[in-house]
Amino acid sequence: MREPAQRKSIPGVTREASHQSASEESLRVLIVDDDEGLLSALARAFEEESYRITTISNGLDAIESCRRNHYHIVISDIRMPGASGMEVLAEVRKMSPETLVILITGFASLETAVKAIREGAYDYITKPIRLEEIKLVVKNAAERIRLSNENRKLLRELQEAYEQLHLLKAILGKEEHQGVGDPRKTTGEHSEKTLIAGSLIPVHLIERSTPDGALTDLERLSRLRKEGVISSKEFEQCKAKILQNWT
Repeated sequence: MREPAQRKSIPGVTREASHQSASEESLRVLIVDDDEGLLSALARAFEEESYRITTISNGLDAIESCRRNHYHIVISDIRMPGASGMEVLAEVRKMSPETLVILITGFASLETAVKAIREGAYDYITKPIRLEEIKLVVKNAAERIRLSNENRKLLRELQEAYEQLHLLKAILGKEEHQGVGDPRKTTGEHSEKTLIAGSLIPVHLIERSTPDGALTDLERLSRLRKEGVISSKEFEQCKAKILQNWT
């Protein structure tokens, strides 16, 4: 029988869920609290999640660890030896503004909660901690990070499409200036692949021909329409083009 892993609050010690896929980029979570029992309980609670957990029992050590490593989420008690949770929050915000910080306190007050949120905390949890509550808060934070990363990816794709369009215009302008080919035909041919109803849609979204590729493209187009990146009319035109290529 495999012995359970030892859980010690050593600065920088990281435990990773054993079933995590090697190809999956898991979220790095730092838990900071001087209560050894709480640290152990939180570590156990997140073992079933695909998170890389680091536990530290001192505020200054936590700040130093954040200087050396990037964490997606930091969970910290407000009252800590070395540096308070508010100080940890302030330093993390300076070093890594995109990191989400969740603060824990045993002294619930509206003033403390408002101050924590005003200083940039993602959320605020009071003791005694209910594991299901903190797991839900972390799950929501992880979803926010996922959506933020996905939005950045979509913005990169749109930027690439924008650059492709400018390159295409430069090429077509040069050909027209040199009198090569029929500019109207060339423009129409490329516009169908690159620009649908005036919207910048990456070329790969409308050129696949396999059923799996078409399904993936339709899902992505639905997401773009939901997020307001493209209009319903543009969605229908792109969908028709994808289905036409598939069939």
